[in-house]
Amino acid sequence: MGTVKPAPGVSDSAEDPRERCIREFIATLDEAELTRRYREDDGLIVLPRLLPQPLVEEMVAEARRLMSGATRKWAPFVRKAGAVGHAVIAREAPAMHALHQSPALMALFERVTGVPLAHRDPDEAHASALYTYTRRGDWMDWHYDECGCPPEISFSTVVGLIDDSSARLELESRCADPAQPPLRRSLQTAPGTFAFFCGSRVRHRVTPLAEGEERVTLAFTYLRKGHRPSGIYNLRMRLGNALIYFGLGSLFRRR
Repeated sequence: MGTVKPAPGVSDSAEDPRERCIREFIATLDEAELTRRYREDDGLIVLPRLLPQPLVEEMVAEARRLMSGATRKWAPFVRKAGAVGHAVIAREAPAMHALHQSPALMALFERVTGVPLAHRDPDEAHASALYTYTRRGDWMDWHYDECGCPPEISFSTVVGLIDDSSARLELESRCADPAQPPLRRSLQTAPGTFAFFCGSRVRHRVTPLAEGEERVTLAFTYLRKGHRPSGIYNLRMRLGNALIYFGLGSLFRRR
């Protein structure tokens, strides 16, 4: 199938064929069921259908083009993998950026969560990012996505783009009640797979990559509207970005 490309001179996202594709996809989803599952699974949903194939194909092509420029970081006991930050995605990956910026997608998650949402500051490397697992043993340990914010403020997405691997995205929800075991899901992030969750309520990890495998995902976060990283949360986020994901240059880089 062909890729979804905007018409020449069209800049309004409401007229962009990518946004129309996303909006038409959302119209096929059962929002009442998504809302029920989000509440029942304590802040986690995995969309029941893959994202539209033309959009996925365009994003996969972008990932293939950008992944060689990923910054690789190894933080013992935490993570070993590569990352491409938001500024590069916004500049060089129009399909990924369209999904991240989609008004229809953000409105869907506002309705599902009952929380007014906003995009992160575009100067933040983590506003959207491509995560590349390309060498044996690449992995990510269990963690929450507070993303520089107090609990209940940050909401995360993970979109599968390339997955020729035995690695799995494992997610645990219902972690707050010690009286019952957490609900664990193990996902192969096949192209078009989409998970959405509250970053402070769902912990997750990526299991190690085997020899000759590769796995690439797009991730981005929303914030509860009216909130921004600040104080010790912001400092911790910026240091984490530098040491674990994007290198020391991310402390000073501006878009």
